[in-house]
Amino acid sequence: MNKKDYLFRFNKVKKLILNEKADSLIFISSINRFWFSGVETTFGYVLITKTKSFVFIDHRDYDYCKKNINFANVVLFESNETLKQYIKKLNINKTLFEKDYVSYSQYEQLNKLFPKLIPISTMNLRIQKTFDEIKNIKIAAKIACDAINWIRKTIKVGMTEKQVKTMITKYMLDKGASKTSFDLIVAFGQNTAIPHHQSSDRKLKAGEFITLDIGCIYNGYCSDITRTFWLGKPSKQMLEFYNLVLEANKYSIKQLKVNSIGKLSDQKCRQFLKDKNPTLSNFFVHGLGHGVGIEIHEEPYLNKIYQGKILENSIVTIEPGIYKSGFGGVRIEDLILVQKNKIEVLTKSCSK
Repeated sequence: MNKKDYLFRFNKVKKLILNEKADSLIFISSINRFWFSGVETTFGYVLITKTKSFVFIDHRDYDYCKKNINFANVVLFESNETLKQYIKKLNINKTLFEKDYVSYSQYEQLNKLFPKLIPISTMNLRIQKTFDEIKNIKIAAKIACDAINWIRKTIKVGMTEKQVKTMITKYMLDKGASKTSFDLIVAFGQNTAIPHHQSSDRKLKAGEFITLDIGCIYNGYCSDITRTFWLGKPSKQMLEFYNLVLEANKYSIKQLKVNSIGKLSDQKCRQFLKDKNPTLSNFFVHGLGHGVGIEIHEEPYLNKIYQGKILENSIVTIEPGIYKSGFGGVRIEDLILVQKNKIEVLTKSCSK
């Protein structure tokens, strides 16, 4: 991590500490430890005050962290007493902690160490992405797009959902991904009506829907993309479903801009579908999209209840879908970088 990116993160945390009139913030989750330090670790704590930051790491990762963490102070963690000594030395009283990640048992442990703990949401710290984060997500998106382009040429009637899922996973790993960013969804025929279908031994038939919802992790950052297509000739009803979702996808991408409200983006898409086809619009059963970063689902959200803004340099999905039980479904999902004066579709290399 370069100094500019470190200061971007540090100043975000400092502002939160000042706003909450606290002395410090502690990260215990691997997700936020990685976000702040730029290094993936087995165990540890990140303690941040208004002027300094400390990464407490045990013997397993200590040497690696000393070599790769440049701006925070790396401290060898030998027991809770190590952390307790720093709390006393830094004169820490009020400390913020991650209510969105810390379990109750972890809270009990922290409560024995810190004089006063205040729960706060931390996911919103990661909404705005830095240049390096954007670069990693772009590479993860390209790997996933390439995988879909490849499987569309490779898939054959008679292959099973599980078989195709394995093929896609191997392709992405071979192209540089460390792992998939979630349990990939491969669905054929009537199974495409289940948004989060668990891939099975069902074999592909000609002229039926194929939905692939895939993503991978590159340098700790996720991608997410969905395409629906078919082999052979689709029915008239299949084309009706597909064209409606494709229009909604394109419309919703055009509506995206900095400081859009997540709830309103979702509402606009639902109204668009209702105006186009009141009956099929009732089959849109999930939110329009979500943020993507270190986690596959993070803020900002584009759904019925999220009141937050889509900030500059957010990366979000746009994924309208309609699903009719007993028939099938269509979802078309793109990954979008929202910048000050433009939006960039990171999955445009994968044809719709």
